[in-house]
Amino acid sequence: MRLGPREIAISGVMLGLALLLDVAPIDFPTVWGMKIDVVAVPIVIVYFILGFWGSLFALGLLFIGLSVVSSASWLGAMMKVTATFAVILGLEFARRTVGLDFRNPRRLLLFGVVAYIVGVVIRVPLMLLLNYYVALPIWLGLPREKVVQAVENWTHVPFWVAIGLPNAVQSVIDVFLSLAVAVPVLRRLPHLGVEDVPVDDIEETAF
Repeated sequence: MRLGPREIAISGVMLGLALLLDVAPIDFPTVWGMKIDVVAVPIVIVYFILGFWGSLFALGLLFIGLSVVSSASWLGAMMKVTATFAVILGLEFARRTVGLDFRNPRRLLLFGVVAYIVGVVIRVPLMLLLNYYVALPIWLGLPREKVVQAVENWTHVPFWVAIGLPNAVQSVIDVFLSLAVAVPVLRRLPHLGVEDVPVDDIEETAF
C-alpha cells in the first residue's frame, strides 16, 4: 500500500476521533480494567475506507496515541490495538470469502456475521493469553499463578468467561456499529470505500 496524503489525512482524522472517544465518558468499565467502549470504531471504519493495510497504519497510530492520552498507558494501548487487530483480521477474512457489497443488505449482514465470528475466534484466545501472561500480572501487581484465582474471586465466573465475554461483546460494537456508521456514507460516496464485487458475482461472471 502506498502511503499518500489521503491515507495519512484519513488516518489522522480517525485517530483524533478515537482519542476523543477514549477520554470521553462513553464506556462501561469491567472489574479488571477492560472498558466496553467505542474507541476502536473509527479505526475499524478506516478499514472500510482504506482497506487492510490502511487500517494497520491507523492501528499503529492508535497505539502511539493511546499510550500518551489513555489512563491505561502503553499497556491498555497494547491490549486495545491487539484486540482491534483481531477484529480487522475477521473483516479481511469475510471480505475475501463472502465479499463486501454495501448495496446488498443480505450480503452485508452475512459479511458482518462472518467477520464477527472469525474475529471472536481469533480475539478471545489471544486476549486470554495476553491477559494471563502480560496484562493482568502487571495491572494487578500479582504473580501469574494467582491471576486466575483473583479474577474468578472478583467476578464469580470462570476466568475464560470473565475475559472472553466482554471481548465478545466489544466485538459486536466494533463490527456492527462500525458498519452502521460507515455503510450509509459509503453508499452515497462509494468511491471512498474498499467495496468489491461479491464472490458469487465473480464466479457467475467467470462462467
